[in-house]
Amino acid sequence: MSVRVEPLTGAVYPPNERSNHVQWLESAPESPHIKLARIIATSQSADEDELRDKILDRAATLGADAVVMGKSDVLESVGSGTAPQSTMGPAGGSSGGWWPFYYDRWSFAQGSVDKTSLTEYLSGTAIRYLNDKQ
Repeated sequence: MSVRVEPLTGAVYPPNERSNHVQWLESAPESPHIKLARIIATSQSADEDELRDKILDRAATLGADAVVMGKSDVLESVGSGTAPQSTMGPAGGSSGGWWPFYYDRWSFAQGSVDKTSLTEYLSGTAIRYLNDKQ
């Protein structure tokens, strides 16, 4: 799992001691607040709840009172991996010698193999209320 923080202010606040009290909001509140940072969590194995918890924990360390939900998505990437290569060499190591050629995927393959991976993506904006805490 990866968590990235993009600061939106130069101000520094003490950590929120009670990270379980950092709110998760679907939209920005009407109360006056300052945006502290954009927090992005990604993982190929965690679900959205785990990503949200990581974002809330990180927001608490920044002194946030709440996190306004940002983008949520599942990213699909296709990359090339290594195809199985022949493990058979020239017979006896002789130069110019040919080795047995079998038509199966373990003894000979050409080109790359496409791999598809899914990455869960979730972002939010950590905020701190300016007046009384909500």
